Amino acid sequence: MDVFRNMLYMARRFKTATVLNFIGLTVAFAACYLFLTQVAYNHSYNKGLTNYQQLYRVEVPAMFDHSKWQSNVNRFLADELAKLPQVEGMALLQCWQNDSRFTKDGTEFTFKSCMVSNDALKTMAPRLLDGKLGWKDGDQIGLIIPASVAVKYFGTTQVAGRCMWNDKDSIVVRGVYEDFPDNSIIDNYVYGCMGDENEGNFQNYNYNCYLRLREQMDTEKAKQQILTPLVEKMHQMYIEHGAEDQWDEGKTKESLNLRLQPITETWFAGVDPEHDRGNKAVDWILQLSCLLVLIIAAINFLNFTLAESPMRIKSINTRRVLGSSVSSLRLGVVAEAVCTSLLAFLLAVIVSYLLSQWPFISELTVGSIALGDHPLLLVCLCLAAIVVGIVAGVYPAFYATSFQPALVLKGSFGLTPKGRQLRTLLLCLQFLITSVMVVYIGILYLQSHYIFNSDYGYDKDEILYADTWELLDKQDALRSELMQQTGVVDVAYSQFSLGTGDRYMGWGRGDKNHQVQFTALPVDWHYLRTMGIEVIEGRDFNEHDGDVMIINECARKKWDWVKMDQKLLDEEMSMTVVGVCRNVRFASTRIDNNDSPMVFLVYGEKYLKEGWTNNLGVINIRVAAGIDKVAMRQKIKDIFMKLGAKHEPDVKFLDQQLENTYQEEFRFIRQVLVFSVICLIITLIGVFCMTMFETEYRRKEIGIRKVMGSSTGEILTMLSRRYIWLLLGSFIVAAPLAWYIGNQWLQGFAERTPIYWWLFPSALLAVAIITLATIIIQSWRAATENPVNSIKNE
Repeated sequence: MDVFRNMLYMARRFKTATVLNFIGLTVAFAACYLFLTQVAYNHSYNKGLTNYQQLYRVEVPAMFDHSKWQSNVNRFLADELAKLPQVEGMALLQCWQNDSRFTKDGTEFTFKSCMVSNDALKTMAPRLLDGKLGWKDGDQIGLIIPASVAVKYFGTTQVAGRCMWNDKDSIVVRGVYEDFPDNSIIDNYVYGCMGDENEGNFQNYNYNCYLRLREQMDTEKAKQQILTPLVEKMHQMYIEHGAEDQWDEGKTKESLNLRLQPITETWFAGVDPEHDRGNKAVDWILQLSCLLVLIIAAINFLNFTLAESPMRIKSINTRRVLGSSVSSLRLGVVAEAVCTSLLAFLLAVIVSYLLSQWPFISELTVGSIALGDHPLLLVCLCLAAIVVGIVAGVYPAFYATSFQPALVLKGSFGLTPKGRQLRTLLLCLQFLITSVMVVYIGILYLQSHYIFNSDYGYDKDEILYADTWELLDKQDALRSELMQQTGVVDVAYSQFSLGTGDRYMGWGRGDKNHQVQFTALPVDWHYLRTMGIEVIEGRDFNEHDGDVMIINECARKKWDWVKMDQKLLDEEMSMTVVGVCRNVRFASTRIDNNDSPMVFLVYGEKYLKEGWTNNLGVINIRVAAGIDKVAMRQKIKDIFMKLGAKHEPDVKFLDQQLENTYQEEFRFIRQVLVFSVICLIITLIGVFCMTMFETEYRRKEIGIRKVMGSSTGEILTMLSRRYIWLLLGSFIVAAPLAWYIGNQWLQGFAERTPIYWWLFPSALLAVAIITLATIIIQSWRAATENPVNSIKNE
């Protein structure tokens, strides 16, 4: 009871300081919980899959750079791997997904769908709820759906044998599986069977392949067992296809190298841009940030208890005189600090629960932050709260009981020089951490600004786009209707929307002299002029072009044999090169777009006869500058519906869609911003409390100075000068550390901003202004008080 009585007494005596310190601890614990859930999410990725230790992803050398790896493989390789005796199961999934629309009783549903191999779901092994998890040769009809889709569409999971209507056909549901965990590489899609699609094809890299290996398998040995036979088989297939002159045994062996990536390591692998969203530097920074927040909160608490100590010496030593032992008094002071820390932790738990009910928090976090999903994390933070309390209480407890009671009861005490030095050192550490975070958030902001405002090579700010799959046979009419609208400059069709992802169509082509690999973007002849892409050699596409391409500057430099109006390669399906365009940012800044060969191509009769269908399903609409884009978007939707579209199109702004491309990066920037603000707030609380106690100790000195003629401004300058020097010294140490951490994060971008020199003095000025404001607010009362009062009271 003495512990709580003493806590209440000190809280009443120093209301403001106690409340601020308590708030600082609470915010620190809540922030650590929220963001450590993100660390837990990163490190539990794919661990919710059945027997995940046996699952591996197949990776092969990247098309453009054999020193790197890619997760796209061909079906020939996947089928050969499935034959290995060490392989228990193989899952082959198309690299892309589609939006599939279904209707039921007049209600429309849109679900993501994907085509997979016969035993793909059996290999990934979700829990079967109804029906079957796979297909058999000759019986490859029907869908396998997740429980979430079954409940949404049918209202129950027991639906095997029932049908889903997609406006054309009635498709039977073959089976229902329990949803995969959110943090897994396999998505909860509606899955259909790909059948014999691309069987034996070794040139079409359109699939992701996962293997479930038998226990105790030697993956390196298995790889060597299959590579040599694969090379021999591919050589024979080159001969059968009459393409032996393209065979290069050395290059083929190199390109057929492979590795088996444990599925638990894919999050940080950085191979698949769609699923490998983890960043080791970001994960390390999140962990470090949580630790730093706890450290500065603990420092704040320690400074607070240190500042209280001189004012508690008399009461503590009075109890010594009355018979209390030194050990019990010390234990009581430590217990007070631990209780305060635990109370702050409990309040942080309540705050975390309330935040988990707040929809906005989803923009700041991934995965679940529900308290029930992280019991171990809560236990660890509770232990951390106890440690923080012990750290904050031990030194003040020993300090307050280190004097002779008779001496203490006769005099007035402030902190000893060593105590002041410790508080100063701790405050410097707080300043250092805060300065690092402020500079770091500046670096993140610079990269964010660079992403949106650097040159893309096309006019992204004036482009709207939408899918036109429902109106593929009316594209000319759609273009004509749109071109009649005031403010529409041009309209073009393409297979992909430029700049909104990292994965496009990759082509590999070769003849006896040259082998090339590039990103291929099929478009119509209007495309480059619509997007504002400059042609710097040759010419732009024209209306009568077919089976032609325009290459980018990078490709022009790498392919020095290219001549305008001639075929790229000496082979039948090669297209004619008619021009060279400037490099454009067709992918995200994670990829060096200036060092990636890319071509825009227009299909002609040759490719259409070979079965390449019109797949230009994206419409790109360029509007004049200053046009009301929101109103224009509604006009576009109205025209779609007028021409017979069954569903209102999702018309998007190209520049705004970029935010989805960098969703993980922007979420991290918001997280670091929150940490930076928390660090700054807790540090300012520390400065506020230290200034409050310092002015309390120095009231007589301040009064005498005022009697001797010092102005209010001179008093404030005296009280502020020390803190500014401490901040400056701390910042000198923090600047190179912040540069290093920021530079590590920037390595995740192939195209990145420089770290400008002016960022550092700007960050210092910002922290200094806020710190000075805090000091002045707290010191103003002491600096303006009537000196007679302070001298008389002393």
